[in-house]
Amino acid sequence: MDMELQSLGTNRSNGDGADHVSASEQVQNGSTPAEQNPLLSPYAESNGDAIIIQVPPDVSTECRKKKVVREVERLTTALNAKVFWKCSVWMTILFLLFFIAAVIFISIVLCSVLRKDPDDTFDRSSYEIPRDFNGTFRLTNQVSAEELLTSSNQSQVLASQLQKKLYGLYSDSPALGRYFSNAEIYDIRNGSTEAVFGLSFLLPRADQERLRSFTLSRQLVYNVLRQLLYDQDTNPPGALYIEPRSLQMN
Repeated sequence: MDMELQSLGTNRSNGDGADHVSASEQVQNGSTPAEQNPLLSPYAESNGDAIIIQVPPDVSTECRKKKVVREVERLTTALNAKVFWKCSVWMTILFLLFFIAAVIFISIVLCSVLRKDPDDTFDRSSYEIPRDFNGTFRLTNQVSAEELLTSSNQSQVLASQLQKKLYGLYSDSPALGRYFSNAEIYDIRNGSTEAVFGLSFLLPRADQERLRSFTLSRQLVYNVLRQLLYDQDTNPPGALYIEPRSLQMN
């Protein structure tokens, strides 16, 4: 009986020593028995109970937020700093911006008022050298010449309307308006309703040779009228629509 108790005590002591050594080895290896026990692990499977795991805050995000706050506070302090009396930095900046905008606006207004275009100050009384051109064009939306001959009033009304149209085209021309004098419709003829017209210009005596060669040359006067005819409203074409390709001038 004594031998059995001793044997049992020896076995128990051997078991405790093994457990003691195992725990010591775990501590030396940097882990605790609790960490080795799967039942105590936060990642162990639960029986339906909620497991709360505390995640440490992102240190870098907090640092960035604090840095932004410090920068905003520093900028606010700098803008609210007093320059003189009760005027702060931000007030001074706004005043300078408004002052620069006002200077630019006043400069533009003064330039537009004081600037004089030499072309607007010419002396029309010095324009006395005549220069004339004649030509023809065709009307596409008018009755034939035979029908016009039966009604002189209708022919005169058409000629007056065409004359006003030519006068308006040339008098509004930026290139030739200052030299333009008059436009006339001499005749409306042929079955295609062809109109014969004349244009009169006046040149200054001092610069007439250069104007004859360039500004008031036949080619330029022709091209200006042709371009104006191409700019007519064609949707739909009116009763006074002039066919641009039918224009001839000499």
